[in-house]
Amino acid sequence: MQTREVVISGSTVRRPRKPWTETVHALLVHLRSCDVPVPQPLALDEQFEYVSLVGGHAGDEAWPGHLTADAAHSMGQLIRRVHDATRNWSPPTEACWSVPHTSSITVCHGDPKPGNFAWLDGRAVGLFDWDAARPADPASDIAYALLWTVPVPIRPIPELSATDRREADARAAALLEGYGWEDPFEVAERATARHEQAIEEVEWLGSHHHEPHASWVRDGWPGRWRRELRAVRP
Repeated sequence: MQTREVVISGSTVRRPRKPWTETVHALLVHLRSCDVPVPQPLALDEQFEYVSLVGGHAGDEAWPGHLTADAAHSMGQLIRRVHDATRNWSPPTEACWSVPHTSSITVCHGDPKPGNFAWLDGRAVGLFDWDAARPADPASDIAYALLWTVPVPIRPIPELSATDRREADARAAALLEGYGWEDPFEVAERATARHEQAIEEVEWLGSHHHEPHASWVRDGWPGRWRRELRAVRP
């Protein structure tokens, strides 16, 4: 699949500028004023945005795919800090978001998978890649985090052993506890529904000619993701 062009030079990250970048920068400035560890906006030009590199080990290569319960707990804590801080923020009058959104006073990250967190000593110490941010129900971020952290099966995989199942359940419980979620949470149901929403968002972005989503749609990835999902959850 085609990926976005992201260039890291020293402590600066250069990313393609999007129509929603200015809104996201305003959000990041607010979050940093609340001591939430997110990138610092540095500059914008006609093609690119420039933000600071979040300290810690980051990216999909920085986590083992199966986090400890303590790591999942720290993810939940950081997501809660983000949500709490956004409720005191007034978006710009002409705010622009990457995908359709709700009127929620909470702004969600939109893509809080472990690969978008910075890690230090097994704990989440930063959160980056804010292109998918949007006002939304806080549960949508929790569901997406659980999807990749438990992880919830979204394609056929071998049957989990009893030990693996216990560890997966412990990660789910720890993330919810770290967030402070007190109501019942149907992990598999909500996580798979959020995955379906993510597929729809890829299609929406692709239809508006945003990359890499347009290439993913052209290459048939949304259909493959749906077939895999239905193979495990008809």
